[in-house]
Amino acid sequence: MVQFGDIAVGRRALRSVMFGLAVLGIGVGLAPLPVSADTAPAKIAVAVSLTGPNATVDREILDAVRMAVAESNATSAVPQIDLTIVDDHGTEDGAREAARQIAASDALMVVGPGLTTLSVVAGPIYAEAGLASIVPTAYGDAVTANPTTFRPLFSTSEMGEALANYLSHVLGGTRAVVIFKDSAFGRPVAEGFKRAATRLGITVNSFTYANAADGQKAAQGAAAVPGRPAIILVTLFDEAMPVLTTLRRAGVTGPFLGTSTIATDSFARLFTDQPEERQRHGFFTDGVYAATPMILDSAGADTLAFADRFRQRYDREPTWRSMQAFDAAHLAVAAARTAMADGVASDIRARRDAARGYLATLDGPAHALSGVTGPLWFTSERGRLQTVRIGRFHGGLFESAPLQLVPVSSPDPAIIANGAVVDMGSGHFARRQQVVYSGVYLNEIQHVDVAQSTFTADFYLWLRFGRGAGPGAAEPTDIEFPDMVRGSFDAKRTADAGELDDGSSYRLWRVRGDFKADFDLRSYPSDQQTLAIRFFNARAASDRLVYVQDRWSSGAAMKALPPPSAATPTAATLSESASGRVAAIAFRNLSQWKVLRASESRDILVTASALGDPRLVGLEGMRELSGFSFTVDIYRRILPTLSNILLPVGLLSLMMFVTLFFPAGNVMPRVATMITGALTGSVLLSSTNAQLGNVGYVVAVEYVFYLFFILCLVCLVTVVTAERLRATGNAPRAAGVERVARWVFFLVCAGAAAGTGAIVSG
Repeated sequence: MVQFGDIAVGRRALRSVMFGLAVLGIGVGLAPLPVSADTAPAKIAVAVSLTGPNATVDREILDAVRMAVAESNATSAVPQIDLTIVDDHGTEDGAREAARQIAASDALMVVGPGLTTLSVVAGPIYAEAGLASIVPTAYGDAVTANPTTFRPLFSTSEMGEALANYLSHVLGGTRAVVIFKDSAFGRPVAEGFKRAATRLGITVNSFTYANAADGQKAAQGAAAVPGRPAIILVTLFDEAMPVLTTLRRAGVTGPFLGTSTIATDSFARLFTDQPEERQRHGFFTDGVYAATPMILDSAGADTLAFADRFRQRYDREPTWRSMQAFDAAHLAVAAARTAMADGVASDIRARRDAARGYLATLDGPAHALSGVTGPLWFTSERGRLQTVRIGRFHGGLFESAPLQLVPVSSPDPAIIANGAVVDMGSGHFARRQQVVYSGVYLNEIQHVDVAQSTFTADFYLWLRFGRGAGPGAAEPTDIEFPDMVRGSFDAKRTADAGELDDGSSYRLWRVRGDFKADFDLRSYPSDQQTLAIRFFNARAASDRLVYVQDRWSSGAAMKALPPPSAATPTAATLSESASGRVAAIAFRNLSQWKVLRASESRDILVTASALGDPRLVGLEGMRELSGFSFTVDIYRRILPTLSNILLPVGLLSLMMFVTLFFPAGNVMPRVATMITGALTGSVLLSSTNAQLGNVGYVVAVEYVFYLFFILCLVCLVTVVTAERLRATGNAPRAAGVERVARWVFFLVCAGAAAGTGAIVSG
């Protein structure tokens, strides 16, 4: 019996109770734990057209959505996101069936559909199920008629208003002819343009059409309108070509303004077989403007970073659809994770309501979510006040137009009064942003000084920019080279300057100087370095002025410039010299370096601070300075460098190895040789470090010297040990020690030689 207080329990009964408790404990331990909101994945559905006429575009959307989810799941954020992909086949019936399938699932959010027509028919099914859908590329006005659909993109009518604002505030137009198709796409764009035109005092004539034949007649009617009005092309991609061809052949000069359907380089390629185009490239499209959500050449820092990641992942260029889809998925992920947070009921309807409620809280710039296309927030109608970018065709390329209209959230009344900020209607204002086409032609990199972390460069720099940005406009030539340590740049001392036929200004400078470089020498002498020539406009943020790569003239305009000298090109030339960016003799003096590539790109300096400006809130409280950079990637020629360093070390190592074969008793000559070798190695190491400058880390070549010093120590210890053994009468063991030392020395040297050979050959 076992006594527990006043209770006596038998030992057998006690063992039975203990066994039962143990079994219960094991059962509890093996039972599956309840899945918490933090560990259960959040489900997001994607409605896309994997088959059907829109499959190519929607696969692009799906790739961006997958990328957004993969990047989000790679962070420490919980819960993880699971994607359910449903094919709507690009048809209205398919969209309804896909919506029913998604509504019956446990998805908390929907990304898609990508087309307005599909979103309109699927929206009521999502609304009935309490599902919020984010349409990435459907910009029809009708999509937000559904109470649970969110559109992170401007609408078709807003695109029409943007074209009218651009015509008035940038191009100074007062008359326009609108050619539009009588469709769900054409009517809202035309109505939006007319609505804004009435406010702006623009006189409008309209021509509508129903099919391709009617489009030709509409173009002929527009060509007959006197007074050279602006032509507004509200057409689809393939329908715009015959209309524009008719207008151009009728002698209409425009300006022409189109929609996002033609905002791509591929539109200019439609005219390749036309006889006028063969005579002059760009005959039909030069000077044609088009509205689009995003143009990569003048995009911000977040967009450019996304583009780099997208290229690395998919090995192709992203389009505005990719960016919109990425942001739509980003919104869906944030909403789904909010719906899975603690305190939210576990039933599917409550979680869907929580996800939709999160999107409703993004109601202004102060509460916006950061996106690659800008701050993500919604109006009370679940639309988005997104910047409309205007591109222009030039030489068959579609690039950002010289002037843009960018929103201003809280303008000072004084700058509204003086015209620096313009009224966009409905209480919204915008500032004219200058787009400056920039290019660099490298004459020569004369010297790379690793010890001083500098390089000497001689190059041409040119800028092309438009005027008319209004009062207080930034000066595009007011640039600074932050990395220039010797030399100077005077914007007033140009090599050439002039005004071009399209109304833009051209400036050319020749610049010489020493520039700072952040060399990374950890892998010296097999190191690769980047030489960068950068400039910024420190007095104007990127919402006022942005420098973009001059794609059109990079391959043509600079070819006529004379080289800095008539010297004969050497082997250190670059195959890209034919591209118009690099002279054939640019790298003739870089005997120790091999040039891998040369490139130019935008450079953006981001300051994540409002810098004391109380008018900037939320994501607007950041300052971006636009700049430009020309970079050259170089790789050190390993064999010449190693020959200068390792040949003396190799000879010293061979001398020490020979000492291991000296006859017994020659202690002093052997020790003297080893000490001399070690001291000589120290001198060589000091000389190498002096060439590299003051670096605070161990470079790769130093490990060779460390290995050499260890071998010196091995030889010294071997001699001392062998002589002590001989002094005690143990000559056989002394000979054995020397044999082992010889093999160790030989194997270490052979391994070092093999490793060096692999580096050289690699």
